[in-house]
Amino acid sequence: MTIKRQLFFFSIRMLLVAIGSLLAAYLVIGVVVSVVFRMGGFRESADIESLRSFYWIISPVSFAVFIVFFSVINRILSRLMTMKIIKPLDILSDGVKQIQENNFAYRIDYSSNDEFRPVCEAFNHMASQLEASTQRRLKDEANRRELLAGISHDLRTPLTAINGYLDGLESGVACTPEMREKYFNTIKNKTESMKHIIEQLYLFSKLDMDEFPLSPRRFDITRALSDMIEELADEYAMKGLIVTAAESSENIFVHVDAAQFRRVLVNILENSARYKEKETGRVEISVRVDSCFVQIKFTDDGPGASPEALPNLFNAFYRADPSRHTKGSGLGLAISAKIIERSGGTIHAENVDSGGLAIVIRLPIETGES
Repeated sequence: MTIKRQLFFFSIRMLLVAIGSLLAAYLVIGVVVSVVFRMGGFRESADIESLRSFYWIISPVSFAVFIVFFSVINRILSRLMTMKIIKPLDILSDGVKQIQENNFAYRIDYSSNDEFRPVCEAFNHMASQLEASTQRRLKDEANRRELLAGISHDLRTPLTAINGYLDGLESGVACTPEMREKYFNTIKNKTESMKHIIEQLYLFSKLDMDEFPLSPRRFDITRALSDMIEELADEYAMKGLIVTAAESSENIFVHVDAAQFRRVLVNILENSARYKEKETGRVEISVRVDSCFVQIKFTDDGPGASPEALPNLFNAFYRADPSRHTKGSGLGLAISAKIIERSGGTIHAENVDSGGLAIVIRLPIETGES
């Protein structure tokens, strides 16, 4: 029952109590006067005057009794009514104190169907949002720490190597032209590696802050994949990775940035090439329509990943095997995830029953004309 309705019925009860108390007072007076009249045998006018005098004496007493009785009842009912308001206010106050103490998991259990129920539900919704926001902040802080640790490691490794080779050149260890050329080539390669890491980090930060401009356009994803694979197949074959695609004659159009989608494709293939266990690894790319989405699946025959690692593969600088620090910056899949998400799609990793890892991309199908 709502507070308004409870106040209405409370007023009705108070009115009924007042009327009842007044009637009871007059009834008591009437009974007393009647009893006195009969027992005293009043007949004469003098007797009646005495009775009237008695009436005027007893009336104030009766009204005094009525006022006391009414005040007591009013106090009891008012206290009951006040408790119906104070109790939920105390509950809300306790909830606010819990939030002030950073206990965002606290929820108010309020079952009464009155005006306070929406307020308590709004409080629980606010607490839920604060809890989710806090968890995101803690996760972001943890990711930031991992990111800084990854950056420092991935930049320190080539820097250490460069310093070592420069010391070798300075101290005369590389005393022949061949050795000097080898040292210079190594320094150049390490510098290129650092440049690549910095460029990847810059791209990731721009995508993460939603400041990287994308130029989406409508194109046939099956044809684009076929062209990209034909272009990249020989390059990855030299790296020991055979890239094949399941044949599909269906025209499926999407609305994405073609250049950035190519970057996603390259990042996924690079990941498979780095972590393959066989001398010659394989990646098969398949495309199928799933409702109003197109699903693009990259399945390799590598080692796969542990169930704990799967959700983290798209975090910056994450490596499923910490010992594999020499196999890449750990930014490729993170950048791929940002590009796909910015394109309105999703990306996730899953293990294959026959062994290996599958990267699954879902993009919305473009139904309009270009």
